[in-house]
Amino acid sequence: MRFNTLSSAVKPLAASAGRRAFHASRAAAIAVGDSIPSATVFGETPGDKIATDELTKTGKSLLVFVPGAYSPGCSARHIPGYVSLAPKFAEKGIDSIYVISGNDAFVQTSWGKVLGDADGKIKYLADPALDFGKKLEIDFDASAFFGGYRHKRSAILVEDGVVKKLWVEPDSTGINVSEAKNVIEEI
Repeated sequence: MRFNTLSSAVKPLAASAGRRAFHASRAAAIAVGDSIPSATVFGETPGDKIATDELTKTGKSLLVFVPGAYSPGCSARHIPGYVSLAPKFAEKGIDSIYVISGNDAFVQTSWGKVLGDADGKIKYLADPALDFGKKLEIDFDASAFFGGYRHKRSAILVEDGVVKKLWVEPDSTGINVSEAKNVIEEI
């Protein structure tokens, strides 16, 4: 049986409790209480396919989305905050932190080696076709500076496959709402 997974998985904006309404860009469709949709992301190589719903099925995960690997904000401030605070996230019960971008698996793997994995607590995943980002509706047109669509800078706390908290930058690329020091205070 064929069906439209996007429309069946997305709640209407007005019906989503707890969602902030101050977004300058389109708000994320994923909401607190939603299950993580099934999408394919990639680990170290394009052959290393990972199902997002299986990845987050058990335990506490933090999904951190960035517009682009090696970009100044992502490399100098956003992700280094998660790397340095990884032990404190672990103390708060976070099993894994997944850094996800629209770059390919090779770029993500290389970038992860540069920034570090905090003793295996951080994994860098690629979503080059934005399969996952589109299902979450956290994609935006970044053609002016990245040449196409990218993920909004954001973080999503997931427990046993269910969204518990969202931090989505209202302008898609800023580093305020989803900055590690702000996220850890709310976990």
